[in-house]
Amino acid sequence: MCRVGRPLKVCRVEIPGEAGGMVLSKGQPAEDGIEYYGEGTEAGQCGVHIAKIKESHDGVFKCTLTATDVRQEAQASVMIIVAKPPNNPELQTSPGAYGRSVYRKGEKLEVSCSAPSGRPAANVSLFLDDEPIGYEERPTIYDSNVNENSLAVQNASRSLDWTDNGKVLRCRANHIALDKPKETTMQIQVRYPPQPQPTIERFGYVIGREGHVNVTVYANPKPHFLWRVNNEKILEGHLDQSHRLQTSTAVDLGRGAWSVILTIDSIQKSDTEKEYILEARNDEGAYEYRIVLSTSTEPAGVDLDTGSIIGIVVGALVLLLLVFVLIFARATGRWCFAARRRGDEEAASGVGAGSEAHITPGDEDDEDHEDPRIIDEKIPQGGQENPIHASTEYVNGRTDLKEPKKDEKTDTPV
Repeated sequence: MCRVGRPLKVCRVEIPGEAGGMVLSKGQPAEDGIEYYGEGTEAGQCGVHIAKIKESHDGVFKCTLTATDVRQEAQASVMIIVAKPPNNPELQTSPGAYGRSVYRKGEKLEVSCSAPSGRPAANVSLFLDDEPIGYEERPTIYDSNVNENSLAVQNASRSLDWTDNGKVLRCRANHIALDKPKETTMQIQVRYPPQPQPTIERFGYVIGREGHVNVTVYANPKPHFLWRVNNEKILEGHLDQSHRLQTSTAVDLGRGAWSVILTIDSIQKSDTEKEYILEARNDEGAYEYRIVLSTSTEPAGVDLDTGSIIGIVVGALVLLLLVFVLIFARATGRWCFAARRRGDEEAASGVGAGSEAHITPGDEDDEDHEDPRIIDEKIPQGGQENPIHASTEYVNGRTDLKEPKKDEKTDTPV
């Protein structure tokens, strides 16, 4: 819609893909789904309603207005983009060591995902199975100057591991004109030697019963298997010399996983003391797997359920809270630390050993009628008898020392 602040004499529009211009006014019947839109030319509004958008309508929309009080025309334009879905996305990869989609472990894979002819440009993304790759780089957009179509490209690189074998590359394009994304896929293969494993322990065998030793090996391509039991070699799918041990052929579990089984007829105690080695070998390498058998039950694991984990966490929090409360009580002298704090305060105020007591003469009326003259007794040294008579010190300015009566008995420290 175009508008001015004065009534209009002429409302003329040019729509991309439609021949010539159209003079519109309110109340006109629609032609090919195109009609006037707005509150009327007297309100200064010149708009158009298109019932069904065509791809040909993509381009520059123009409106030409002439007000009732002027002769000159006023023009305005706007770019109309009609969304166009992209073509099917294209997926390109660097060639592998063994072909277009066959790679070796550790090889670098370079991949490009593009969605051509989208208007506006499509949003492209790359996945390896469900794992996004290349998201750290923004897609590159190439715009065409001919038909305004755009090419969106997303690039990524990855060093392949054995776990990538059998995964699917997905090039996905999202667009406003699509009900659901378009996708192009390609499965890749990664060749790798048999993967190492720690010593394999098997438990729960019963003396006198048949036992099965199941081992899963990861390798691509399929390896050749050879069992060695105390240095006796047993080929895949064969029996040993005693006809008590039999090996199976490898079963393909998919994506480079292989299952092989050694069957022991009537387990004996000596079978648990033997050395079992499974050798797997392919064009990429080889590995020897060591197996230990035991008649003991499998030891219990240390996995904790959710309730146990929550209990441990709550217990730790309670313990930390108690420690904090004790530290707080000690620092503030609360609860069981209150008595100790009072004792510390009394000691700090000078009541205790080595302090002086200042007594005024008004204290003579207390119930003990003690003499207000206080003599600082010295601790007897070297067995001195009745040291109180040897003291000439005074307290609180009292210089008159009371002489003990002859008949009065004095306590002499022993």
